[in-house]
Amino acid sequence: MSNKPHGYSNLVECPYNRAHQIENGRRFQTHLVKCRKEYEKLHTTEKVQCPFNATHYVNGPEHQHHIENCPDRILVDKFQNPIVDSMEALQKKDQIKMTPQVQSADDEDWDDEPPAPAYDPQKYCESNNILRRCNGMQPHERKAFRQQEHQRLSNMRQFK
Repeated sequence: MSNKPHGYSNLVECPYNRAHQIENGRRFQTHLVKCRKEYEKLHTTEKVQCPFNATHYVNGPEHQHHIENCPDRILVDKFQNPIVDSMEALQKKDQIKMTPQVQSADDEDWDDEPPAPAYDPQKYCESNNILRRCNGMQPHERKAFRQQEHQRLSNMRQFK
């Protein structure tokens, strides 16, 4: 059972300043980066990162003791050395089961579809009643473009 009061179980103590209590997670990692910069300005003692958890920082002389007693070491050890219930399981090589490829009744092949023409938004806008903008044009080009658009749109309204 945790000795922290209800609602404070997710708080973690900053390794650089014990007065800093931060919620574990992304906020804590962000805090560590900021707090490390301030700590390095004021202190000469070097903090070393734990190889089992990136949020664990300990003083240099305490590093070996922390590696031996780190609570996250158990997780890494379980992953690297899985518990096997018999010697046969250790000696048995993993067998890959090959499943035969089954032909489906569906003859659909998307790669064999006839090529479709590429969508051209400029061509679509020119052939429909859509107001276009002129970006990056010189003033005289804008004026000509607006006149062409006005003519194009007025022709479309006459046909409808």
